[in-house]
Amino acid sequence: MSTLQFVSSQTGENLSQVSNKEIRQSLCNINDLQNGQMKEFEVKTAGVNTSILLIKQNNKFYAYSSKCCHYKLPLAKGVLINNRLRCFAHGACFRVDTGDIEDHPGHGNLPKYDVEVIGDDVILVAYKEDLEKLERIKIPENLEIEPEPVVAIIGAGAGGFTCADMLRQNGFYGRIILFTREGTLPYDRVQLSKQPSKKPQDLLLRDQTYYKKVKIDLLTEAEVTTINWTTKVITYRIIGNQLKSIKYDYLVLATGLRPKKLPSSLLGHDLRNIFYIRSVDDASNLANKVKSPDVNNIVIIGDSFIALEICGWLTTGLEEKKNVSVVMRSKGHHNVVKFVQIGTGQSLPCDLLICAIGSELCTELYENSSIEMTDDGFVKVNQRLETSIEHVLAVGDICKYPLKVFDLEDINCQHWQMACSTGHQAADTILRYYLGQTKGGSRSLKTDFYTTPIFWTTQNNKTTIRYAGYCHKPENIIVHGDLDGEFKFVAYYIVEGFVRAVAQSKYDPLSSEVAEVFHHRRNIRQEDIEHDMYGYRKYLDFKTKKPE
Repeated sequence: MSTLQFVSSQTGENLSQVSNKEIRQSLCNINDLQNGQMKEFEVKTAGVNTSILLIKQNNKFYAYSSKCCHYKLPLAKGVLINNRLRCFAHGACFRVDTGDIEDHPGHGNLPKYDVEVIGDDVILVAYKEDLEKLERIKIPENLEIEPEPVVAIIGAGAGGFTCADMLRQNGFYGRIILFTREGTLPYDRVQLSKQPSKKPQDLLLRDQTYYKKVKIDLLTEAEVTTINWTTKVITYRIIGNQLKSIKYDYLVLATGLRPKKLPSSLLGHDLRNIFYIRSVDDASNLANKVKSPDVNNIVIIGDSFIALEICGWLTTGLEEKKNVSVVMRSKGHHNVVKFVQIGTGQSLPCDLLICAIGSELCTELYENSSIEMTDDGFVKVNQRLETSIEHVLAVGDICKYPLKVFDLEDINCQHWQMACSTGHQAADTILRYYLGQTKGGSRSLKTDFYTTPIFWTTQNNKTTIRYAGYCHKPENIIVHGDLDGEFKFVAYYIVEGFVRAVAQSKYDPLSSEVAEVFHHRRNIRQEDIEHDMYGYRKYLDFKTKKPE
């Protein structure tokens, strides 16, 4: 990070100043950055202590907040290529010319500041209140909406919330109704298995004030009971109240997943002290119980990412150490789980059991309807996320869609980022229908769903793995680095001689760079990366140094 302050040769005054809340600060010489480069600068004046990101593209300078809107990590560590700025960590992507979010996770847009070039000096021009903002929301202060058309969204997870948010931010002024069976506002669900003890208010994607401001009708503790596809009527019930009905013009299905339960045929499946993780309440109950002094032996059933993330939290995130085992079968005693029997016949002591054996689809609401489903129970959608029923879309984990970045059909990729991205595309599909044009605010609306899958997992406080691409059954895996000691590695997943996915630990922003190569439809061959982990870089003009 740099703090460059230019001094007038005549007056000796620093050109960084505050005037009527407007801040002007010299950043650098016009030749200090090449096209395709970026640099973070501190901004320190009276009442302001922050940083901005300066980008040079096509001989023009752009200034933005230096932090990603997702988890507020430094964008200067990210990837800048062809009018796209991608975060190094979780892959959120922003347009360089506008700062608008192009791909997820995260939901805000980058605060943008003016830049003036006077002589050879590049000067930041911004207002104090704008520099203090962490994100920019594209919604008028005095928003006025119409009672119609009505977009109803069933499910307020990543896909449902993103659809509602992108609709409003990009110019939809009809009514938006967001249904959720949970009693809380939409939240960052991926944190539940990584940090179960995190305060619920710290997980919220937006607070209550936001929903009022943008006029999104969020109905919590709401169960949709029936959908009449012909009359476009939804019947629902708020817990403890009578049935109500509402007519929609567009419907978005975003009902997601639920944890798979232990089979009823398994002895001990219904004992107390068995926990599943899906909701804020689940995580809070688990965190409170784990801290109990009478819980010393903890068993996790399953070897999923969620299971391993919880295991990482239990072994590195608690002040008091617990005995943690990961197994597959359980038995109980006196209605409370006391031990777990594994396949060898060995019994492990168990005071608390966490079950993480996968998920199942929440699609029973439309399983027997006229909506087209795949043989394995997913909702089938096209490249615009449209189902077989007119004006009904499906997003997130419940649907199978084309993955155009690899020319694949009927793909289901259950990542948080993918749920957000499908929600974004569903919003664009609806906006194109109602706006009758290709503009949503200041950005072009996407015609077809197009994204590179991104995934990350935190196994403990030292181990994070980042993944980009899609590879269900690799034919070969090329590994560079150390998988045993330092756990610093890059793994390329090969299908038919080409790289289709990459996983890495401690080589940021490599996975984000590869994601951009995929996005630009460049095929990375096995021989490109077999002996050189950076062999993919020849396909795009990266100006930043290699990840090391």
